[in-house]
Amino acid sequence: MFKGYISAVVTPFKDGNVDFQAFEKYISWLSDSGISGVVVCGSTGESLSLTGQEHADLIKVASKVVSKKIKLIGGVICSSTETCLKLMRNSEEYVDGFLCICPFYIKPSQEQIVSHFSKLNSNTSKPIILYNNPKRVGTSIEKKAFDFLVELENIVAIKECSNDLSRFSLWRKGLNKNFDFLTGNDDSAFGALAMGAVGVISVSANVCPRLCVSAYDSFMKGDMLRFSQLRDALATLHSLMFAEPSPAPAKYALNRLGFMSAEVREPLTPISANLQRKIDEFLDGMEEIEVCQSIKKSA
Repeated sequence: MFKGYISAVVTPFKDGNVDFQAFEKYISWLSDSGISGVVVCGSTGESLSLTGQEHADLIKVASKVVSKKIKLIGGVICSSTETCLKLMRNSEEYVDGFLCICPFYIKPSQEQIVSHFSKLNSNTSKPIILYNNPKRVGTSIEKKAFDFLVELENIVAIKECSNDLSRFSLWRKGLNKNFDFLTGNDDSAFGALAMGAVGVISVSANVCPRLCVSAYDSFMKGDMLRFSQLRDALATLHSLMFAEPSPAPAKYALNRLGFMSAEVREPLTPISANLQRKIDEFLDGMEEIEVCQSIKKSA
């Protein structure tokens, strides 16, 4: 159900407000780029800085733009189970599934993790992607909890952001249903694919989606010469996108490409002049920049 390159999209702002005009143009470009889906209002979308109304409006607008061409996944990035359910209710009719993070900061027990996701599963008819990100959350979904959750009807995938690539192989064994393993780590994405993942939820795919898709396709087809060239080009992009707190680097790059302001909401701040220079140098070497410039001129 969920595979290939999926963009974890940013949220454009202008003078403190969501820039829906820029968002529509940006989502339209992504949906025509070959990616298989977008995550709207995820952590890369600065979801913790959005109001509930902004969250609902962004997903509604994205649904209109993608018009079933690609998968639309709604981000559910919250520690409160009840708030997660509210976010899901407000957007359920528009999405193909939800990306639901393990409750953060409170460091829940494995039993509490199971209870949280079980309640989300019972209150939606849409597919759920578990989101395991121990560095940001402070705790990790462990194997016993995973084995229970994977049996629930609507839990169909996991976005795995731990550094343990063996999970993509070992945790696939013995599953009683089709289940998609996705990685959320751009820098080790192809290692994860080699270990059994079927897709990437990516920040880098916001900036060079065609490059990411080409690398994925080359890898899946076994064209190792082409893949190695694209992999090395993307390695530079991955490092730039996380050289300073995300999504500020991606927003700067998208501003350079003519899609939106580089504005972020505090406590995030714009990137440094040094990182701007490095991103400029990278983009100047990418063929994709010509496509983006033509879009900018016609807008």
